[in-house]
Amino acid sequence: MSAPWDREKGRGESSPRTALDRIAEARRSIERLASVSRADSAREFEFTEEDFSAVRALVAERAGIALTQAKRDMVYVRLSRRLRALGLKRFADYLARVRSDARELEAFINALTTNLTYFFREPHHFEHLRTWLGQRSEARLWSAGCASGEEAYSIAMTACEAWGRLDPPVEIFATDLDTQVLEEGRRGIYAAERLEAIDPGLRSRYFVPLADGRWQIRAELRALVRFARLNFVETPWPVQGPFDAILCRNVLIYFDRQTQRMILERFVPLLRPGGHLYLGHSENLLHASEAFEPLGRTIYRRKAEGEPAAVLGEHRPGSAPPAVPRGESWAPPPSRAGRSSSTGAAGADATSCRDLDEPLRPGESVILIGASTGGTEAIKIVLQALPANAPPVLIVQHMPEHFTASFAKRLDQVCALRVSEARDGEILTRGWAWVAPGHSHLRLERQGTGYVLRLDRSEPVNRHRPSVDVLFFSAAEVLGPAAVAALLTGMGRDGAQGLLALKEAGAHTIAQDEASAVIWGMPGEAVRLGAACEVLPLTEIGPAIVRAVSARQAFWARH
Repeated sequence: MSAPWDREKGRGESSPRTALDRIAEARRSIERLASVSRADSAREFEFTEEDFSAVRALVAERAGIALTQAKRDMVYVRLSRRLRALGLKRFADYLARVRSDARELEAFINALTTNLTYFFREPHHFEHLRTWLGQRSEARLWSAGCASGEEAYSIAMTACEAWGRLDPPVEIFATDLDTQVLEEGRRGIYAAERLEAIDPGLRSRYFVPLADGRWQIRAELRALVRFARLNFVETPWPVQGPFDAILCRNVLIYFDRQTQRMILERFVPLLRPGGHLYLGHSENLLHASEAFEPLGRTIYRRKAEGEPAAVLGEHRPGSAPPAVPRGESWAPPPSRAGRSSSTGAAGADATSCRDLDEPLRPGESVILIGASTGGTEAIKIVLQALPANAPPVLIVQHMPEHFTASFAKRLDQVCALRVSEARDGEILTRGWAWVAPGHSHLRLERQGTGYVLRLDRSEPVNRHRPSVDVLFFSAAEVLGPAAVAALLTGMGRDGAQGLLALKEAGAHTIAQDEASAVIWGMPGEAVRLGAACEVLPLTEIGPAIVRAVSARQAFWARH
């Protein structure tokens, strides 16, 4: 069987209607398989929608954790263990027990807490931290969401390396909601496979081998870290500022927007002016950006009192981007020849567009596209509606790494835009589209007066690398209202939260409608969140992007 991205035999001869027929057929097949799978999955305990709603409400009330519908199976599996341990038969009886028993409430929260962690996760944060600590005489640091201690001890090792001693002048406070993982952190004992990614030199300096094959953090480093339980929705917090740096990475994603905003607001007085806040790769500060200056790659600096709100061209929700010079327009004339023998739906003469290779300026539009299952055909249809002098287009398609380069090459053959696989450090220019490589996340960063592409191989987000959310969140922070984004067909929910962040930042957002999607998971979740300004059939999305970009540039031409 050929992969979906190998089915084209020519260059653009399959019509949108033929493509939609194939999409509908594939979607029906997937739905049939899903229905068979559901019928075959008998469960030990009945778990009704009312039970799940009660679990969601209780964990949100007591821990602030927001569980989406996609977490239902995970909740069943984890809480079923508690029903078996207690000899209960119904979830309703178990929830009654949780409400009346403080110890079981703790077990309930522990069961629903996700503790994915490892040493030196997102290494660029620790590279930055080491350089910064080396410039200081002492520091107080908080690992807010430390899990089983890997992050806190990574901070301790970084401090030891920065100062060149086992007793650096640091105080590290480590907190988590889960009491079981906190005990693991206090012991500081880890299986050998947990240390595989650590440099052998660091392992020999900061770990002691045990007789059973495990390794323990040296006593000197354990003495640097103080562990404590902290529930972000309880008051008061058992911490006392000010801190020089707070690491709260891949924690906020488990909370709803209101709770995220509350947590970030409470961080502000606990962090010294000039101190640093480190967030996870899929998180952002759109809801508290007035207090922080973005330094790039989810590192932020706490501003001093009275420091100007707008820094480094940062775009905030509701703010307008810098004006595009008068008279500049990208909308194509009624008829133009394609840039080669292959002509896009709204082609433009390549010769007349060569001057578009100049770097993009702040305030000029950027087009963002995210897709998964069925996306290769959908992306082609959208790109063929764009002219050769379109703003830069950034694309994330869930695809194995060895196929993204050939996918980009195939798009380049059938579209008026030039298309290539993205490379780290490339400068955004008009008339080009970039496809995220299958091995790396794609981000957008501000550099000087323009924008550059950044790639990194940090861990998957929403089980994907590249992740649509990573691109969308970075664009929401850097571009704000200058972005035009489309979330196309795909399974799961990757990109939905990012599309919401873009909309809240003032971008124009589009979701593919259910009828034309192979799988309506990603765009459907975006619609459910209210993240889409428009919900459109696939064949209307390209023209809608053209209208949105033209309207933005026409607005700036008048101002």
